[in-house]
Amino acid sequence: MTMNDSLEMVWGEIRSLGLETYIADLDAHGYTVIPPEIASPGDLAERMLTAVLDVAERRNGVRPDLETGSTHAGFKGRFAAFAPKDGDSPIGDLMQSLLFEDRVFEEALMNPVLLAMASYLCGYSVVLSSMGCFMKGPNKSTFFLHSDTPLPSPLPPQALVCNLTYVLTEFNRENGGTAFVPGSHKWCRSPEGRDAIVGEGGNPNAKAVECAAGSLLCWHGNTWHGAFNRTASGLRVSVPVYMSRPFIRTQEGLIGKIPDEMLDRNPPRFAILTQQGISYGYESQDDSIVRAQVAAKYLQAYGEAQGMGTATARGLYN
Repeated sequence: MTMNDSLEMVWGEIRSLGLETYIADLDAHGYTVIPPEIASPGDLAERMLTAVLDVAERRNGVRPDLETGSTHAGFKGRFAAFAPKDGDSPIGDLMQSLLFEDRVFEEALMNPVLLAMASYLCGYSVVLSSMGCFMKGPNKSTFFLHSDTPLPSPLPPQALVCNLTYVLTEFNRENGGTAFVPGSHKWCRSPEGRDAIVGEGGNPNAKAVECAAGSLLCWHGNTWHGAFNRTASGLRVSVPVYMSRPFIRTQEGLIGKIPDEMLDRNPPRFAILTQQGISYGYESQDDSIVRAQVAAKYLQAYGEAQGMGTATARGLYN
């Protein structure tokens, strides 16, 4: 598969899903909001919200209070260090590694809309770096602007990573929504100093995104983003699906960790998305041989399913 073939394939998916205007918005501003009727087919968003509330209750022993946010008001936790001295967590609580918690998260990863956007940004070899959940109640601290690309400036213009966030409760300024600097993905650098501050005395170009519950918020890895504090009652709940090209170190190490029953019930691309086509990270020559054989099996299945052939599928990782 040549670069032109890959572009034609993903553009065909974009057209069939009616995503052309969102791609244009993404290219121009570095982020876009895909509305619920396109982004969350059926009741996907509602089931995801129920699932993350269940996970939070299992992990923390208390079910989150969506209406008042009392369970997370002024939450400190391990991320309070990101705020000024004696501040609360600017991102609330982060629950990591959701993929294994409920089958709805497998469905969320395989959502054709999410995959078309991820493939447009990072190619057909894109893999899942992490899937977690942010829950933020009323708080005082804003989250500084940053880019997601894990490299020092200057950054490459093409996306090495991308973020596709399921917005499970409404986002706006009062609700502590994500802050973006439109067009910042084109500057190919990370913010520093005053440029990185959200709120009073900070970057005047940081804008609060507005999204209905059920939307998919997508952005280029270079785009400057952070978050406003939440002044409204209730909870801001989102599930970021952070994706990367396969040569980028992923946040979650999934190679060899996906149960066979999970792989068997999903299409061949699921194995590629969950890092099973990656053979690097070996500990010895023998381990390298085994890893390469396993990866080749999944790449072959993916290549056949996509109609690209095994050799071309392997070439995605070169």
